[in-house]
Amino acid sequence: MKGKASSNQFYSILIYLFGFLLLWEWLKPLKVLTDTGDLTYFILFIVLALTLSYFRVHYLLSGTVKSVFILVALHALYFQGSLLGLAWLGEFVKDVWRNLGLTLGRDWSGLSFVYRSLLFFILLWLMTYLIQYWLSVRKAILLFYIMTVTYISVIDTFTEYEGDRAIVRVVVFGFLLMGLLALERLIQGEKLNGLAANMNRHRWIVPLTVMLGVSSIVAFAAPKADPLWPDPVPYIQSFAEGSGGLSGVNKLGYDTDDSQLGGPFIGDPTVVFTSEVTREHYWRIETKDMYTGKGWEQSIDEEEGVPFASGEEIPLSFTAENEERDLETENVKIEKGYSHVVYPYGVKNVTGNEEGAFEFLPVKEKIRSLDEKGEPVNLGEYALTYRQPSYSQKGMRAANEGQEAMQVPEFVERYTQIPASTPQRVKDLAAEIAQDKKDWYDKVRAIEGYFEKEAFVYDQFDVPVPEEDQDYVDQFLFETQRGYCDNFSTSMVVMVRSLGIPARWVKGYTEGEYSRQIDSQYKLYEVSNNNAHSWVEVFFPEVGWVPFEPTVGFSSNIAYEYDLDVPDTDEDQVPVPEKEETPKKPLEPTEDEAAGGGFSFKDVWETIKTFFAENWGKILAGFLLLAFAAVMAYIFRRRWLPYYLIIYYRRRKSEDIYSEAYISLVKQLGRYGLKVKDGQTLRGYSRYIDSFFGTHEMTSLTNRYERTLYGHKPDHEDWVKMRELWENLIKKTTG
Repeated sequence: MKGKASSNQFYSILIYLFGFLLLWEWLKPLKVLTDTGDLTYFILFIVLALTLSYFRVHYLLSGTVKSVFILVALHALYFQGSLLGLAWLGEFVKDVWRNLGLTLGRDWSGLSFVYRSLLFFILLWLMTYLIQYWLSVRKAILLFYIMTVTYISVIDTFTEYEGDRAIVRVVVFGFLLMGLLALERLIQGEKLNGLAANMNRHRWIVPLTVMLGVSSIVAFAAPKADPLWPDPVPYIQSFAEGSGGLSGVNKLGYDTDDSQLGGPFIGDPTVVFTSEVTREHYWRIETKDMYTGKGWEQSIDEEEGVPFASGEEIPLSFTAENEERDLETENVKIEKGYSHVVYPYGVKNVTGNEEGAFEFLPVKEKIRSLDEKGEPVNLGEYALTYRQPSYSQKGMRAANEGQEAMQVPEFVERYTQIPASTPQRVKDLAAEIAQDKKDWYDKVRAIEGYFEKEAFVYDQFDVPVPEEDQDYVDQFLFETQRGYCDNFSTSMVVMVRSLGIPARWVKGYTEGEYSRQIDSQYKLYEVSNNNAHSWVEVFFPEVGWVPFEPTVGFSSNIAYEYDLDVPDTDEDQVPVPEKEETPKKPLEPTEDEAAGGGFSFKDVWETIKTFFAENWGKILAGFLLLAFAAVMAYIFRRRWLPYYLIIYYRRRKSEDIYSEAYISLVKQLGRYGLKVKDGQTLRGYSRYIDSFFGTHEMTSLTNRYERTLYGHKPDHEDWVKMRELWENLIKKTTG
């Protein structure tokens, strides 16, 4: 009997040993892929946990032993002094408490190594429990085996870790373990014991071991065939590096080549420059005028640039200046070297290259910095002086084809050009949108608002490349109806031009992400590759080039001069009728009250005292339960409050429902941890929210909210259109 028990114990230990070896393979890549210096304590913890599980130690004692081991290991790894001293333990508790706050705030980069090691020990604790469950209870390890093979394969493929030997070890240990567990299931199913069980184990394990050993040797010695397919990893990585070609996934950012538009993009948070500004505005770089059906090029070869010194007036004019506006100065600090200068509308001069000069390229309207030899040079920082432009609505509405600026054939041809191959339905759509509009301004604004009205979707990922015989604008307008700024801006330029109105394509950056308030006047913004953008400029003869923003979820912060002649009208005063006051009747007691019967305060009080005396225990317990429920509901209100708000605002019918809903959303985002920073504007805050969740919902909601603040009365239809975006965004705060 003793020999039988020893044999059973041997196979049980063998099963746990193979389980340990499989789990060990998960730890080995850590020394290569992370800055983990020593895995000894983690390996010893796995051995300890599996040993306690094998001997069926009570969970309270087992948990205590594991906890003590974790504390000893953490002390040995990160703390000085005596293990029995309280100084390190207090420091450890403070570190865990601080890191719990960082965890709740999703500040993963700020977590300490002590806290990370503690979490890793807890993860190993859970893994050993699962291993013990699979080995002892389920007697099936296939799921964990598949996970291990997948893990090693992925790590070997995409990292510097060499998993050739590891995958062989996993195959050998895994098949041996699965074979032993399969045998144990058969023995249990057939209810074999004693000598019969041991004989079956010996007969099973010997041929299994020999088969695995021979197959492994043959596999190593046999000649290897060349792969049938090329390695896909460089192909995939080329997309991440922005070299995937037309069908690949490129990174966002400014690029001079726009001849082939289309295809998906991935975000790139690399900061290009920081700016100290007084107000938000777009940063302009260059314009392009010739649409090819696939992208943008220049119709005129670049002529010689116009040089000017640092601080001199730039030979560039967009529109008539408003001398009543003060000149403002803003500073730009370059993080990623470019020789071009980013500048706001209304720029007057640029300083910061005293040793060299600047050059204005009139065809592109691009400004470059040059060194002493006249070669392009990258600047570290520069300052810009500008006067914020305003655009006269009266002048824009007065625009027509017969004005003097429209009598220059070269100008008209250049900025109303569209390819002969442009599908007729693109032109028909533009004519349909503008058919009821009398002047250029209303036509342009109608086309600008068409994309939001027809629910076009802003998307950087699910964006196809046009086929060889397909027009870029036609594909966007009539097939996909989803894309990013290039799709929206190019489509608007082509439609405006089809109406005979001069327009051009502009490239640059949006205002960037708000960072902090520098002083009472200046704010610091970070502009990254994610802020690269394109928009539209339309020419009005009496005004000049006016920017427009057709991309859904974006706003160019354009200042219009509301100088239209509005006739004075006397509003009819509707008299409000005075309310007639109805004299109040004195309250008279009922017959029962007058008689003194049927009601007595003394009887009610006695009844209440008796009820509390008989049920005080239940009342106290109920009160404590309600208090506990109220506290828990308050603590976890972030998770359930959005659903209540959704139901609440679905039933509301008031005119100011949108403003109330937007404020509720901002409060809920604050509870989620995304609070508005001091000095941060709503637009900057909305872009921060959208970058956090990877959407443009908050920007669209903010734009509509700001319209309500400036006099646009929202109706119920406005709320219905935006409610879906509002609900989608507020639901994301429940996670």
